[in-house]
Amino acid sequence: MTDADATRLAGEAYRTRLARGEPATPDDKTRLAQAEYQSRLASEAAGGQPDTGEFYELGDKIGGRYEVSAIHHGELGVVYGCFDHQTKLPRALKTVRARHASDKQVFSLFESEAAVWISLEKHPYIVRAYLVERFKNLPYVITEYMRGPEGMEGDLRGWLGHPRLTLPVAVTMALQIAQGMQHAVRKVPNLVHRDLKPGNILVNGDGKAMVTDFGLVHAAQSGAGTPAYMSPEQWRAEALDARSDIYAYGCILFEMFTAHRLFPALTDRDWERAHLESAPAALTSIVPELPSKIDHFVRCCLEKNSEARPQSWDEIVAFFAEWYHRLTGKAVVLDFSSLTLDAAEWLSASYSLSNLKRHEEMLLACDRALALDGNMVAAWDNKGIALGELKRYEEAIQAYDRALAIDQNRAAAWYNKGIALYDLKRYEEAIQACDRALAIDQNYATAWNNKGLALLNLKRYEEAIQAYDRALAIDQNHAVAWNNKGIALRKFKRYEDAIQAYDRVLAIDQNFAAAWAKGLALGSLKRYEEAIQAYDRALAIDQNHVLAWNNKGNALGSLKRYEEALHAYDCALAIDANNESALQGRKAAADALKAVR
Repeated sequence: MTDADATRLAGEAYRTRLARGEPATPDDKTRLAQAEYQSRLASEAAGGQPDTGEFYELGDKIGGRYEVSAIHHGELGVVYGCFDHQTKLPRALKTVRARHASDKQVFSLFESEAAVWISLEKHPYIVRAYLVERFKNLPYVITEYMRGPEGMEGDLRGWLGHPRLTLPVAVTMALQIAQGMQHAVRKVPNLVHRDLKPGNILVNGDGKAMVTDFGLVHAAQSGAGTPAYMSPEQWRAEALDARSDIYAYGCILFEMFTAHRLFPALTDRDWERAHLESAPAALTSIVPELPSKIDHFVRCCLEKNSEARPQSWDEIVAFFAEWYHRLTGKAVVLDFSSLTLDAAEWLSASYSLSNLKRHEEMLLACDRALALDGNMVAAWDNKGIALGELKRYEEAIQAYDRALAIDQNRAAAWYNKGIALYDLKRYEEAIQACDRALAIDQNYATAWNNKGLALLNLKRYEEAIQAYDRALAIDQNHAVAWNNKGIALRKFKRYEDAIQAYDRVLAIDQNFAAAWAKGLALGSLKRYEEAIQAYDRALAIDQNHVLAWNNKGNALGSLKRYEEALHAYDCALAIDANNESALQGRKAAADALKAVR
């Protein structure tokens, strides 16, 4: 029996059980709930880790605003279905799962996904991302909340094999998915989704299909997709383009039009062999009433050779647009160019990109907002922030001045201007800008903190401490202000008081690496062993913390542990080969070691 025959017979058995309402058997090669329907990257990332629960539970409010009413667990991420008490609308908040929060690869992919999602702007067949916010130092993508029709799942999986997935409905969804992907590659050139599958196609209450989950767009591994939908070139770890997604799309179409799977495979190896070697069954051998042209087109999408597939999403949209019109008699909307973002939406995009530290893109978003509304104060303010993060401080000041010309009482613009002036070491002017912000809002804790920083750099330590105290009187959990107060107290040689300030920081956030600079105060008190322990804590948080390696070397040198000191200095220089302090420290330690030998 050929694989194609096995697929056809397995599919017929599956459809028979489905019609009878029978569950799939554990060894059923047509069932959808198995490991090969999970992305390989997710399987590897899970690595047998226990599910320790998520960050929020039902009834919790995220950011004091989004009340959790449902929790949906994905492979790498979790989606909280929420009620937004500000807009009075349902929203979905997506972030990484708790068990992956410390996985740098997963975290990086999520942040890249969020940036891609924001870049896609607005399209009816892509799940809309409104904003990226940070809560408890984790990024959350805030999107529209999709729920399927009553009694159906919220994604395409719930439709496969269901009587409601008629030929016209399947063609409509096929067109919508293709139009979503067509838009995506136009907005993000060379975009490859890498993980198109029914679980990543959400379907709303009106039966509209929308593409979601762009988490693997920037995955380093070409084979990071889901085995049941991976193209031959993904299995061969070759360079990918849109035609790889078109193959995955063909796999989805096969399931939609036949109600069963492309190949009778169970294991990862089964799928690899099938995608590389096996020919799919003719769809009409499973569903005789299916138009032969659709059968031929789906199998064209599934060609092993990418050159033999449709070469772009434009071809696919054209094919299914014709069939949509033929089956429904309705005109097809092909131009969605009118669905552009307005100035407020571009401003939201700039805010999201700021949270993702994508400052070049943030700057472009601000310019798009200002092109639509040149008097949008917040857009000028955000443009200044983007320019500042790009170290274009003079331009940042000009942007803040534009904001203040429109609204001279905008405290945030004065505060941000103070930051840019501080970065230019124009400390007196920075203090003046902070004072203007504080004259508008005397409870602006971060403005008091930044005023303290400018005073600290002018060696006006007592005044700096007073500024930090004002910030802490407003917000006693302002970790940055406690840390900066510790620095000022140490500079003022009040070492015991400095240690207490650093300890207050660490009581708020023990992973605040800079606060482990309490080691400097401990060292000044000749408590070198404790100082080394502090530096080790900093390095456990950030092993590339040059200053911590250098200071550890100094403390080890003070204890005459020169070989260990040399190792610490070498670690600092491996990160920054031109670090003058580490170079001098290493020379001193090497000379001391020679002397004792």
